Amino acid sequence: MPLAHELHRISTNVRFLTGSLLLPEYAAALAERLFLTPPAPKLPQRTFFDFLDAHASFVEHQGRQLASWRWGPMDAPAVLLAHGWGGHAAQMRAFVPQLLKAGFRVIAYDQPAHGLSEGKLTGLPDFAGALAAIAAHHGNVKHVIAHSLGGPALTIALSRGLNLQSTVLVSPPSDLVGYSRQFARWTWMPEALRRAMQDSIEERYGLRWFEIEVPRLAPRLKTPALVIHDHNDSFVAWAQGAALARAWPGARLLSTVGLGHGRILESDEVVRAATDFVAGNSGVASLAAPALPHPAPVY
Repeated sequence: MPLAHELHRISTNVRFLTGSLLLPEYAAALAERLFLTPPAPKLPQRTFFDFLDAHASFVEHQGRQLASWRWGPMDAPAVLLAHGWGGHAAQMRAFVPQLLKAGFRVIAYDQPAHGLSEGKLTGLPDFAGALAAIAAHHGNVKHVIAHSLGGPALTIALSRGLNLQSTVLVSPPSDLVGYSRQFARWTWMPEALRRAMQDSIEERYGLRWFEIEVPRLAPRLKTPALVIHDHNDSFVAWAQGAALARAWPGARLLSTVGLGHGRILESDEVVRAATDFVAGNSGVASLAAPALPHPAPVY
């Protein structure tokens, strides 16, 4: 880690420790802002060429313009690609050629406060609302492939009435409170301050975290789902994806090895499995397949 970044992190941590003792309201506001601020993405140079063959447009959502891109004929059923926290639409580019070959229209977009989309602060409820707004704007969206935090956002959107034929969730977290505690440990944040931060975020969005916890929502969903997760994911543990697959009725779990959290999006195996699943060309997606046991099988 660069020295300047490490010194900034230590400075922030010290402010949390001292602020929580001397100015708890200030510390809670600082923690909330930091938690809701996406990291600046490191875009490779090739990113600027990833969308030259796409039709670009902006979609308004809650007063912010969201950047989106479309490939394929307008009358084709659409697959929506949703990236995760700190990511960008170009991360999902590897799925586009195979999905087009399978006859789909493909839509990608930058989440709120990410990439070319407007905003400074954002959170999971914003992700869920943006996903639904992009799907409604483009129309005829039948499938979604979501990475990382895009997975819980998709789960929330489905629980709120988004109608899909199938979903693929790649490296999805399923423990939001657990993530906030990991964040708190990384920033030396006392538990009382973490709790105050959670209260502030819940007040901002007008809902409690337990209401959008994935294990609470997933058992009510009926959309066919494929969860893909790598055993060597150091950012979101494989166990979280497995837990989501077990909680989601009829979901399938594809486990990979050695792909981590980000490179998994560039894997030919993963792209092929996701495309086959949404296209219904594999035994995993076949409506004629027998009812799946619970918990979700690993294949």
